[in-house]
Amino acid sequence: MKRLTEQGYKRAKQFMMEEARPLERALFAFHFEDGSGDAVATALEAFGNSDGGFGHGLEPDSQTPSSSALATAYALRTLAEVEPDAEADLVPPAIDYLVKTLDPETLTWRPVAEDVNEHPHAPWWHDEGAKLAKTFDDFRVIPRALIVALLHHYAAQVPAETLAAVSEALTETIAGLEVLGSGGGSDLEYFLYLAQVAGLPRPMRGLLVERLEHDVPRVVERDPEKWSTYCLTPLRAAPTPTSIGAPQIREISEAYLDWVIDQQTEEGCWNPTWTWFGEYPETWTVAARHWKGILTLEHLLYLQAYERM
Repeated sequence: MKRLTEQGYKRAKQFMMEEARPLERALFAFHFEDGSGDAVATALEAFGNSDGGFGHGLEPDSQTPSSSALATAYALRTLAEVEPDAEADLVPPAIDYLVKTLDPETLTWRPVAEDVNEHPHAPWWHDEGAKLAKTFDDFRVIPRALIVALLHHYAAQVPAETLAAVSEALTETIAGLEVLGSGGGSDLEYFLYLAQVAGLPRPMRGLLVERLEHDVPRVVERDPEKWSTYCLTPLRAAPTPTSIGAPQIREISEAYLDWVIDQQTEEGCWNPTWTWFGEYPETWTVAARHWKGILTLEHLLYLQAYERM
């Protein structure tokens, strides 16, 4: 069993302090150095807009400054993670933005802003005709599962009828899916996050737990040769030892942790396993750097959760 050495941790810390965005630096300080949640909120404010939503490349694969449902969900997830005093100022406008941008007919959210094509972005976010909706299954899961989780986390600030309607619609979607985790991994990550949110309706939670315990062992990528590509890696499926389905894949998760430790670069970070396939090369260089900070923090949290530090 490998462990991240003290030298490896120091290299990761140096990378975070020198190369990561202020947001990820503040999150690193929060998780590993007794940093404050308010410092995280302050860094997050740089991505906010007057409509209450968030954009400005918060999700680095979409560089439009305009607000989007996915970026706003990421912002709310971060606030829920650190619980700063600033929640009182940032959360209500963000919730209001999500309520206003909900499609009342489909009860879904478009993940990226309407002007996505006008700014550098990853190919999978390009929208032309119905291409984006087709790629993301009419947005029934991505980003809805994550947004519904956050609406339940902040349920006191969400109109009850809206929360009930989107929860019922999502429950029907979950029941109708052949397998959870067929959308590249983010869908499963969102379902795992949703399942652990307090106050979730019992029918939804029961269905989720049953489906995740059944599906996680079946969809996780077990081939080490594929871990360096974009796939549903063991720790995306089981970010902590107590995650739903984690006991069923513990052996492969331990092997993946060994692999993760070996993947740390000389500069101390972990690299993204995807690219923009040559599009917007100058912007991708910057976005990739931002992703390195996000992924380095993510991998350190994995290693901490599994006591591999």
